[in-house]
Amino acid sequence: MSLRLPFAIALAALTLTPAVAHASPVNATDFDASVPHDDLDLTTRDGIARLDERVRTKARQMCANGGRDSASVRLERECRDSALAATGPAIRVAIVNARLDRVRLARTETASPAATPGA
Repeated sequence: MSLRLPFAIALAALTLTPAVAHASPVNATDFDASVPHDDLDLTTRDGIARLDERVRTKARQMCANGGRDSASVRLERECRDSALAATGPAIRVAIVNARLDRVRLARTETASPAATPGA
């Protein structure tokens, strides 16, 4: 199973126009990327940390623009920050679902009569 994370990423500087109440990024691009996590236990700190690193790596890869001037570096950083902010809710949902699955599994597993003395 892989986690579908929306990466709402602005690849250019924001332009604000006084006549527009809600300005949108110029050349904004929405990325939809999969970050596999079926091999991780998202009920543990280690599993969550590994997922976080995978998401950060994917954001770095998707936001890389190849430029080394200050404007390009700034845009890359803004892109990564936006991507990480946009993925936060999806990551939290994945963690909560993993915890709920663990609780459901614990409730449905019944002990065998041999394992329960006096039963």
